Amino acid sequence: MTKETYKKDFLGNELKVGDEVVFMQVSYRTLMKGTIAKLNDKKAIIHHHPTNTYKTKSLQFYNQIIKIL
Repeated sequence: MTKETYKKDFLGNELKVGDEVVFMQVSYRTLMKGTIAKLNDKKAIIHHHPTNTYKTKSLQFYNQIIKIL
């Protein structure tokens, strides 16, 4: 039997694929809004609008994400 573990954001909210979240892009001080595309062991892949470097996805630790309720 496997123990199912849930991924939680900075505030303790459970995260799922498709959730809208707010995060701070690595090396920048502005908040971004995006949607969780995949949950890995330690980080989430988040799709968002293109940045100034034309990136449309970011990899963030779970404690760096806040779910929009």
